[in-house]
Amino acid sequence: MLWNPEDWDAVLARTEKLRSHGPAPLTALQGLLEKVPDAERKTVADLGCGTGALLPLLADRFGHCVAIDYAPRTLARARKSCVGGSVRFRRRDLRDLTPFRNSFHVAVAVESIVGPRLEDIDRMLEQVRRSLVEGGRFFAVFPAMQRQDPPRPMRLAGHDHSVDMLCFHEVELQYRLTRHGFQGIRLRRVRDEDAGKDKLLATSTARANN
Repeated sequence: MLWNPEDWDAVLARTEKLRSHGPAPLTALQGLLEKVPDAERKTVADLGCGTGALLPLLADRFGHCVAIDYAPRTLARARKSCVGGSVRFRRRDLRDLTPFRNSFHVAVAVESIVGPRLEDIDRMLEQVRRSLVEGGRFFAVFPAMQRQDPPRPMRLAGHDHSVDMLCFHEVELQYRLTRHGFQGIRLRRVRDEDAGKDKLLATSTARANN
């Protein structure tokens, strides 16, 4: 699969039930977002907003909300779900968030930092960090390697030839977030009963964009 915008639309159409993210991951993420101090003064970005499941909460809690997605039909559905809301919608590839550098106090990514190539994952993490102000918070849900999966060595960029989404174990995700300028990283494994799989809920803070 080439993973162009239409491919992402097709993936969502096939897996929309699974992309509800299950009650446990979504509830845990919402709980963290509700604890962000002075949210009414801050700008939040929903990176890979999908059909907009989180947008009502973000728009209600934060002073400004930007919804970003790569897939055109998916973004159109998100717009319809937030008619009359104070949300700005932008179609953008998460591998290039240059227009948003130092723009967000909080960034949220729910299984949108994904793909079949580590080069793309690394690029997205770097772009997310650059889009945050110094000390900005990053809340993300990542697909996790399951506990029963056989262990394997740390993967290096350029070694992936899979058409499937990459999944992560805690050590690797910690490494990748640290490598791309995040600190204060906390990882929590959360069971998504709808999908029958674990997810990794990550919270971290962006270092200065040097």
